This record gives sequence, structure tokens and C-alpha cells, in this order.
Amino acid sequence: MFPVTEHTVKTERHTSFYLACGAADATPIIFVHGWPELSISWRHQLPCFAALGFRAIAPDMRGYGRSSVYPRQDDYAQEQIVADMIELLDGIGCHRAIWVGHDWGSPVVWNMANHHPDRCHGVASLCVPYFPGGFTLRTAMQSIDRTIYPAAEFPAGQWDYQLYYLENFDKACGEFEYDVAALARAMFRKGDPAGRGKPARTAYIRKNGGSFGGQPAPPDLPRDPDVVSEADLSAYVAALTRNGFHGPLS
Repeated sequence: MFPVTEHTVKTERHTSFYLACGAADATPIIFVHGWPELSISWRHQLPCFAALGFRAIAPDMRGYGRSSVYPRQDDYAQEQIVADMIELLDGIGCHRAIWVGHDWGSPVVWNMANHHPDRCHGVASLCVPYFPGGFTLRTAMQSIDRTIYPAAEFPAGQWDYQLYYLENFDKACGEFEYDVAALARAMFRKGDPAGRGKPARTAYIRKNGGSFGGQPAPPDLPRDPDVVSEADLSAYVAALTRNGFHGPLS
């Protein structure tokens, strides 16, 4: 069993913290997390893939955890994030990797394949389908199932929350930052199979005036022990409290 170890790649433009597991000379497989997560989101996958013979790596993405945080929304453009991943790959002394993206990490690995195919053995995308036109609201809306989201009632379908963020950015940040521990307990929860084939909660965000009806996350919601331990929840809360939401949300 390989241990999970902590590392940092630091250049003049950016610092990436990352977790690693597996033989240092093995083929790297790099796991790219989404929002609002951390490298520890891949805590179960790292030893598993190390045991399969890979060098499993999970960075804190730009704006998260122990990687560099930036003040402007423009600092979180895909061009910048992909450049971080190229520097990470160079920093571990490898030319190519297998890239696995989840949620907002998915566009990162698509762009690695699209713009730097020579740095890829392969890519995998979890949770978010590949959009050839890029992961923008316009292209994402093309995937809306209008049998579930009639246009008259749900013009933006399940992507309504993105419009809310665009139209109410400061308000959304305030809702999230008011009680970070409550937010983390609310977000790190398993899904309900009863919702299959029904409109997602994210389709009602503007109608409800926010992610939690215009209020902060409910403070009395308990932690879901099937999804996150108390120790891991504390790590998420500490990182999100320290770094805030103003950068990565964009």
C-alpha cells in the first residue's frame, strides 16, 4: 500500500499544491476536481489507482486549498487553469498524463486534449458531458431535456443557477460565505433517486431567490456521514473559509 503524500509545484506565475500516491516513475493520472472541492475529493481514488500501477495525483485547483488564490474573476479563465496543469506536469517531470476531470474540472481536461494533445495519454470526464463549443451557458443549454424542462417554465433548464450567479454574483457569494460549515454540510450530500426524471433543484434558483431561498444555508442540517467524514468536512470548511468563493465561482 502506497502512502498519500503532500507536494507543491511552485513557479513564478503560480503555486499548485497536490496529493500523490504511487510509484514516482509510474504513468501519471491526474484528477482535477470541481466546485467547491479540493484535492481530498479524490482521497479514495488515489490509493486505488496507485495500486493499479499509476502515479495518482490530485491538485488543489487555482483558488482552492493550498494553491494560489487570485483576486479577479478573469484570473480563473480556462487559459490560466490549463497553464497551471502544464506547469504541474512539468513539475513532476512528465510530458504526458491521463487526465480525469469532474464537474468544473471537466472543461479543464477537455481543453488539455483540445489544445495540448501531446501532453495527454487520454482524458475522462465525469458528471459533465463534453461540449465541442466549450463549457459555456449557451452550449450547455443545448443539452436541456425539454421533456423535463419545458422552455416556458424552465428557460435555462438545470443551468438556471448559472444565470443566478451571473446576475447576482455578490449576493450569491454572501449566501455561501455567511456560514461556510452549514454550506459544506448542505452541499456534500448523496442524491435522492426519487428525483430521477424530475426538474433538478438547480432549475429553481432564480425563482427561489437563491440557492437556499435567498437565505444562507440552513444551520441545523446535519452532516451526511455516507458522503463525508467529520475530519474531511473540517478540511473543506477550513479551506473555503480561508479562500472564499469570489474567484472560483466565476
